[in-house]
Amino acid sequence: MNLTTRLQKTKKAANLEVVTDGLQFVPGIWVNGKYLWLQNTMEKVIYDKLLAIKVKKEQIQSKISLSSVYVSNHSQKSIQVQFLAMHHFSNIGQKHLTFVSPIEKHLFHHTDHTVYLVNGYCDKADIKEYTAIPLRYAYTDRIWSSIEKGNLKYQPMAKGPAASIFTMSMIIEPHETCKMDTWSINGASKAEVLTLEKALLKKHTSISL
Repeated sequence: MNLTTRLQKTKKAANLEVVTDGLQFVPGIWVNGKYLWLQNTMEKVIYDKLLAIKVKKEQIQSKISLSSVYVSNHSQKSIQVQFLAMHHFSNIGQKHLTFVSPIEKHLFHHTDHTVYLVNGYCDKADIKEYTAIPLRYAYTDRIWSSIEKGNLKYQPMAKGPAASIFTMSMIIEPHETCKMDTWSINGASKAEVLTLEKALLKKHTSISL
């Protein structure tokens, strides 16, 4: 079930999706067995939890897109949340392959001639789970093995229109703001995107894998 709460769209624009060469980033959040996705907006407020979510995008270069998601706890109690990071192509096509790489601990999207790397970082948590799912399930309960516990349904590979998702779980203290960074990098090969990621991490010293 989607998060049943009043939401406020505080910022509207025609093209707010975070996109790098067709790969779209959609942030989300899981709290207490309920979840929501921030589609077509960069800010939302969850009134009954007193949580505020804000997304900032930075285009490092033509091949690298870095997005930061901030979740602020305005309540008087600690709240356990999960950051959700979904990536999928804007254009629907059958010649796509999306998979989890257990060796590199990354997500990859393949098209005919391009490889896309997806990864993320938070100083309070590591990536908890990864999955690759058919795009038709992306915004439904079918991504979960347990919504109550916030566990994704693990699927290592998906062909055709697909989405990748990873989660990070953490406790946000009263009046604290937590930040999660996620990036997508595209190139001609896995070796190229991994090299570009090393350059990104060297430049952004706040990100340390």
